[in-house]
Amino acid sequence: MGIVTLSDALIRKGLGKTGTVFRDRTLCGLCLRIGARTSTFVVATSVAGRQVRVTLGRWPLITVDEARELALPILRQCRSGEYAVAPVRVQLPTLREALREYAQAKKVKASSLARYESVLKTHFADWFDRSISALKDSAFGDHCHRFAQTKGAALVDLGRGIIGSIIRFLGAVHGVEVPNPFVRLGAAGLMPDRPQPRARKLNEGGLPAWGGAVASLPQTQQDYLRLLLLTGLRKNEGSGIRRRDVDLEANVLLIPETKGKKPHTLPITGHMREILDRRCDGLDADERLFDGLSADHVTEMAQRAGAPDFTLHDLRKLIASVGARLGVGDALLRRILGHAPKRGDVLHRHYVELSAKDVAEPLTGIQMAITDLVGGGLAHDH
Repeated sequence: MGIVTLSDALIRKGLGKTGTVFRDRTLCGLCLRIGARTSTFVVATSVAGRQVRVTLGRWPLITVDEARELALPILRQCRSGEYAVAPVRVQLPTLREALREYAQAKKVKASSLARYESVLKTHFADWFDRSISALKDSAFGDHCHRFAQTKGAALVDLGRGIIGSIIRFLGAVHGVEVPNPFVRLGAAGLMPDRPQPRARKLNEGGLPAWGGAVASLPQTQQDYLRLLLLTGLRKNEGSGIRRRDVDLEANVLLIPETKGKKPHTLPITGHMREILDRRCDGLDADERLFDGLSADHVTEMAQRAGAPDFTLHDLRKLIASVGARLGVGDALLRRILGHAPKRGDVLHRHYVELSAKDVAEPLTGIQMAITDLVGGGLAHDH
């Protein structure tokens, strides 16, 4: 058992191995027990030769200063010879605080956290800054019922996902049991159907017109749309590429941040080379290839120039569809698109590993087929 001056900064850095207990040098009798996923404040002392152990709460639901305030009256009682320690009521976090803690533990992206906060502030405003214990009230269940019955399927799916994830997190990590109203509503058949996948707007027949419209755009927008068409990258993956992510000597493109939270690499094929050479020219390592480009606005620019109605996700779906028609296997397509296999697919989740080099040939074949479908719009990038 070590003796340290406990502080939130020290705990955040990591104090020791699971099972280790540290005593606070500032307040004798206050201890911190290190667990596998959480750290717990405990009062550990004795009264008339009998040990006293009182759990105060888990960090960071309570801070070091709050733990000292909770421990001090208990220690005073024990040192005066009184063993009847009053139960300690730990202040539970608000829904806002619980969301922040969940996001930190799960390493949620800042953009996703902002979206989750927006949903909760807009649609669960009455509970956002209240203790999570308020989620146990029947009023919250009634509100969830109205939310599920009056909002669109996609929004309901997102809202119940956020609420469900926070409730499961608090139950698993902090032992706070909160019933999930959406689970009860689902069991009673009172939840809407899950949202359907977005229908593809752009198909292979529309690619010639798409390519012609894109060719009339400024060079930055041209390069961005063509790169997405050739790689199937998600819009933020493409717009976030920095010069340091492009290895023109090893012919490897790195996407450090993906939806799956794992780095993704692609080979730099001949079709991609001209675009990346042009975008990288004169840039410092930290500069973005498409700095200043709005990924949400670029589709509107192309459509005003004559492109058929499309979404950036359509370009990703085209890679998958063309690849499937060419007979490219599922494992190779998943590797190209950066998709993880299903949880139950032990073979591809834990055994099969494919590098960027492994997908160079099938990706080149897909790009050749797409380029032929586009026609003159991409001809100069061969």
